[in-house]
Amino acid sequence: MRPQCPTFAALRGSALRGFAYPRLVAAALFGFLAGCAPVAADELVKFASAGQGDPIQGYLTSPKGRGPFPAVVLLHTCLGLPEARASIGKRIAGWGYVALFVDDFATGGLKETCAVDFQPALPNAYGALAYLGRLPYVAPGRIAAVGFSQGADTALKIAAGGAAGFKAAAAFYPPCANVAGATLDIPTLILVGANDAVTPAADCAGLVKRQAPGVVKFVVYPGAAHAFDLPEFGAGTKVMGMLLAYDRNAAQRSWVELRGFLAARLKR
Repeated sequence: MRPQCPTFAALRGSALRGFAYPRLVAAALFGFLAGCAPVAADELVKFASAGQGDPIQGYLTSPKGRGPFPAVVLLHTCLGLPEARASIGKRIAGWGYVALFVDDFATGGLKETCAVDFQPALPNAYGALAYLGRLPYVAPGRIAAVGFSQGADTALKIAAGGAAGFKAAAAFYPPCANVAGATLDIPTLILVGANDAVTPAADCAGLVKRQAPGVVKFVVYPGAAHAFDLPEFGAGTKVMGMLLAYDRNAAQRSWVELRGFLAARLKR
């Protein structure tokens, strides 16, 4: 029997009201973010891109049980998989979702794609969707795309392109200017730092204004820069001219937002 996790609404209605007590809030957030469901160890899987059928690999982490479970396709930045790749997959599986973290680079021998328009990203995401849809313990109509930076660009393109099998999309610090005139067709969560000089919040604000009411939830974190959820960049690191910086508060709150969004949109 699985331990009972606090619901998103319950957390907001109890522990977060005690914001004056930092230790209580930290403990509540840790338990909420980590998830409570038993999780199987992640495994390396291979599947075909939806483009030319090129081989792609990814890391699959699943809740224990028979399912069917909703699922999340995770899409990395232009720098590749994050250092916390395994813990991110485990966290999302702990929430009750099958998590597939796509590795766009391994099979092609790539190190980074920050200076190019990485066109395989979109067909690779759809290849991951098709792979998940064939698993007997995945609910094929309840799959979301969650991307980070370049992966967030792909998530927004999915949302703007009719989605074709994805039920929702979430974008951490996306380059919203790339889809400036687009209409988003599925529920979308956009999370960005107010001090992001790589993918400015103002571009996303403009995109959000053009969408139908209720389609997009847009959250801006004061003081946060690009890659605010990635601890490997510490208080600030310049990479290829981009300022990347971890912000613990923004990171924790972004995961709370994501969990609540997935629960609402994938009916968990």
